[in-house]
Amino acid sequence: MANALTRLRDHFAGTSVDLVGNGPTATMWRPRPSVRVATVNAGLKLMAEHDAMADLYWVQDERFIATKPQALLPYLDRTRFFAANADIAHQAGIVDDRLIPIRMLDYETFSREPRIGLGHGYNVIFGALQILRWCGVRRIDLYGVGLRYWSTDTRFDQRVRGFDVDLHRSGDQVRLVRQALDIVEADGIEVEIHGDSALSIARTAAR
Repeated sequence: MANALTRLRDHFAGTSVDLVGNGPTATMWRPRPSVRVATVNAGLKLMAEHDAMADLYWVQDERFIATKPQALLPYLDRTRFFAANADIAHQAGIVDDRLIPIRMLDYETFSREPRIGLGHGYNVIFGALQILRWCGVRRIDLYGVGLRYWSTDTRFDQRVRGFDVDLHRSGDQVRLVRQALDIVEADGIEVEIHGDSALSIARTAAR
């Protein structure tokens, strides 16, 4: 794992990155020359729709692979690195050097050392931000990271609102992802949130 993480950091160091989530505003995303792409959960399906490649795919929730394999498994060729919660990494069937199993820590910790593990944050974007900060990226543009759970809008890959919306954790998710963005920005990484997002509301309120 250490060697794979080192290669991942070398690939991302000093770059601008589009971090593409699964919310409705993921449809705003378009591939851009010279910009790296990190995505999560159903994001590889979006890459396929644009005939694009992700540089990093990250998944941490075993429910996703167990209940939505059709949104992931057909698109595994759309990522250069596949990072996953070590407990579920094998479930996708990747055995080549793209695979990076990472140990999960507790729910609240923002880890500065993925080689030890990552905090869960009740949200996959929380884990992705820890990885990108450690890789030393220069800028992060977020798409599809609305965290607007009160909205009736569906995720980009759904026709109807899914059963997997963690309404009981929505407050924790917004709080922890917002804290993660504060840490990332304090480290000198530029951040821009595209589209409607509870994170933007939280940022405005904090100021």
